[in-house]
Amino acid sequence: MKFKKLIAGILSAAVITFSAGTAYAVYRDEPISPEEMGEIIPIKAELEEQQQIRYGSFTGTVKEIRDYEPIEGGKFISVENSEGEPANVIISDDTYVLDNAEIKVGATITAYYDATKPMIMIYPPQYSAEVVVVEREDRHVKFDIFDENLVSMDGALKLIISDETEIYMQDGTVYEGELANKKLVVIYTVAMESYPVQTRPERIIVLAEKAEDMPLFDFSTMEIVVNNEVIEAPEAYTNDQGTVMVPLRAIAEALGYKVAWHNDTRTVTLGDDISLTIGKDLYTRAGSSMRLGTAPELKGDRTFVPLSFFREVIGMNNAYIHAGQIIIDNEEKML
Repeated sequence: MKFKKLIAGILSAAVITFSAGTAYAVYRDEPISPEEMGEIIPIKAELEEQQQIRYGSFTGTVKEIRDYEPIEGGKFISVENSEGEPANVIISDDTYVLDNAEIKVGATITAYYDATKPMIMIYPPQYSAEVVVVEREDRHVKFDIFDENLVSMDGALKLIISDETEIYMQDGTVYEGELANKKLVVIYTVAMESYPVQTRPERIIVLAEKAEDMPLFDFSTMEIVVNNEVIEAPEAYTNDQGTVMVPLRAIAEALGYKVAWHNDTRTVTLGDDISLTIGKDLYTRAGSSMRLGTAPELKGDRTFVPLSFFREVIGMNNAYIHAGQIIIDNEEKML
């Protein structure tokens, strides 16, 4: 794969997002209420080619905090970044503030917002924060949605989960589900110099559990690429648990496997040594069984498996989503 072109595309989308967010026509020192927003024409950034880039952020020093009257309990925070550019951040009861940290004048905060929502023609820009982090020198924090390979949607960070990684839900309960396609607040201290940057997180907070809470991929236009070839295949989809499910037969046959369906047991075999059964999270290869956290499913008369099946069971190096494609191959990701 030509990853230089993919990287260029990501950078282009980032520039578009920044430009759309900073081209404002009206100076406004007061917060914009929801009623006023309905009367303002939004800027519609063209990001169709990079739908996976979902969140933007603004980091700055808090200059002023006041109540935001249109939202009960809301706060209107004026910040200024290191280049002297101002912005206003709106915090509501729905905003997740990491560790419930105190936000006060003089603190440096990063506000993450949904970059797919319309931007308001106002200066300074006004962001409704989904996550706010009070920055500290002893850690790094990343908020994003991560794909099946646990790479952030902006392509900047890859997670390597270890036994020491603490994973919790927003309410503090332990989370034991899949991390792919979830909103994650990732806390880490050490990162490995690579592309993307890799880290073993110390702590992860999962902010959403259901896929419908965070629509992300448009599978109707997404190609499936196997060993650098686009194949004809049924559309992938995201199931109720937020797992990306891909068509088994089309991909397996493109990899050279003979696929057989056994109607009496609702079992599928690939070649002589791989088998799986609809509705059972138990995949067998050469007599060894493993669980992926998601059972194979029937959609119509087609069998779908989690994307991770081709990495964990088949043994492909890569099985991930990037730049509008589902990619399965054994290539090394190199610049």
